[in-house]
Amino acid sequence: MGMTQPAEDLAADGAAVVRGFLSPEDAANLRRTVEEIYACLGFCEHISHRLLGYHFRLWHGVWLRPLPGFLRKARPDLQLRYEQSLGTVEAQVSRLLGPGWRFFPKRSYFRRHIGMALKVPWHIDADAASIYRVAGSAINVWMPLDPVGTDLPSLDFVPRSHTVMRKVPLMTGKDKYRDEAFVDTIGAPSTPQLAVGDALIFDQFVLHRTQQAGSADSVRTACEFRFVRHAAPTWHGLSGWLRYNWNVLFSPRGYFAARAKDFLGLKEKDSSV
Repeated sequence: MGMTQPAEDLAADGAAVVRGFLSPEDAANLRRTVEEIYACLGFCEHISHRLLGYHFRLWHGVWLRPLPGFLRKARPDLQLRYEQSLGTVEAQVSRLLGPGWRFFPKRSYFRRHIGMALKVPWHIDADAASIYRVAGSAINVWMPLDPVGTDLPSLDFVPRSHTVMRKVPLMTGKDKYRDEAFVDTIGAPSTPQLAVGDALIFDQFVLHRTQQAGSADSVRTACEFRFVRHAAPTWHGLSGWLRYNWNVLFSPRGYFAARAKDFLGLKEKDSSV
């Protein structure tokens, strides 16, 4: 996989390793900013945005959609620095991949892995992050804020798996992960070693997972900047959207099952009065 033609690599392999995606100075600024954001959230007794707090407590994640509003009130100086770093990332995406890509904060996060827990199994973003419902064309600009691939976990991904996975039915509900046997039928994984400032950019249909490396003392922080581009709807995406909504409405844990449970609970309560 070439290092100087990210747009071509992205189209052919579904992924591109970009060395020096950010300059050392810009990478250092981003790293300091993210560290301060984590410290700011960690010091908060009560995080005003419910879902921002939920992601932070559950998996050490920072959801970027509500982050600017939170920082604007809590740390305006930090909000400005975050916006500056994000602007640099957006400019690089446009320069390397061409116009038309727009930042998608609704599916963008900072993610901190601590120890060996919460490693994400094999999946594609199209169904695991439900991106197909909002964008036919989407990429993840994955930037570690620590050197990864040896002591700290990088990402494993399967080159060219995006062409195969576009023909595989999108998964719904809680069954969003693939096993080793399935991945073995698609291709051999690749694991890039990345320095701070490097980026792995990959298509939403590329199979990937957290590299199975690290120790109980490992702490690795990475940015997941997702970008989307207008694309004509496909039957594959439409069928995934239909299955997703069918699952939301009619699955054993779906909307109608919950309503029925509430209704039966009320009836039992009324009959006992």
